[in-house]
Amino acid sequence: MSKKNVAIILEIIPIISALIAILPFPLGFASKLPSLLIGIAFLLAILGFVFFFIGRKLAKGNTAVFVLGLLDWVATASIIGFYVLAIFLFGL
Repeated sequence: MSKKNVAIILEIIPIISALIAILPFPLGFASKLPSLLIGIAFLLAILGFVFFFIGRKLAKGNTAVFVLGLLDWVATASIIGFYVLAIFLFGL
């Protein structure tokens, strides 16, 4: 497996994790999913910027890795924004 393929796989992890961490809440089946899975997905999504740096180091100059890296930053920001919004909605 080439470094480019490894970088692309690593870049996709936070994007999928952000979807796994956020989607159960508005769809209403958060109680059916194990909270451990949501917690792990949350942790991987919040660390999306780390995957950005790892992917850039493995595949320098690759456009696909760069675009996925930007989506990693969006995944991190979406998780932070979602939980900040949740804090404000609960009035804490």
